[in-house]
Amino acid sequence: MQYYILMPNDSEADALNEANLLGEESFGSFWPGSGLMVLMTLVEKAPEALPTIKIITDQNQTIGVSEFLEKISILQIKRG
Repeated sequence: MQYYILMPNDSEADALNEANLLGEESFGSFWPGSGLMVLMTLVEKAPEALPTIKIITDQNQTIGVSEFLEKISILQIKRG
């Protein structure tokens, strides 16, 4: 499953941009994308912005930031 980050002014079409790809979950592993760095920066430097962030999947599910972080916390993070 692929996860995408959407900022307040982004449309769902923007999710297709590489910069919005948080990463892909596959076989117990998580392959991070460019958007994960954006999310981690927000977590560290602008946590007040997190409620305005949407995370969507390639299966049209919307999840919260904390739910996403919980999901990937149990996965093995892979580096390309």
